[in-house]
Amino acid sequence: MPHVYIGHLSNQAHKRNMEPFKGYGKIVEVDLKNGYGFLEFGDVCDADDAVHELNGKDLCGDHVIVEHTWGPRCDSSYSSGRSGYGYRRTRTSSSAACRQRQ
Repeated sequence: MPHVYIGHLSNQAHKRNMEPFKGYGKIVEVDLKNGYGFLEFGDVCDADDAVHELNGKDLCGDHVIVEHTWGPRCDSSYSSGRSGYGYRRTRTSSSAACRQRQ
């Protein structure tokens, strides 16, 4: 399942503040940390849409960074030399595949 990183997130952010992301598709899991977090989407195209539309937008009073994560994935859409989730390194273009599917 595709994961999305949210950076520059307010320390006061809660799961209920992730409502703007729900407009892009089913969110399977929300994992918020101190100033950042991860969302797991049910569909790669939904995650892709959220990244493109919400990166740099205001959330809880801060302009957030929204990016795809890289790490262990069963569909090999992302590649990296390490395990775990973090910033993306390289990624095959899911955007083209999502546009074709629509």
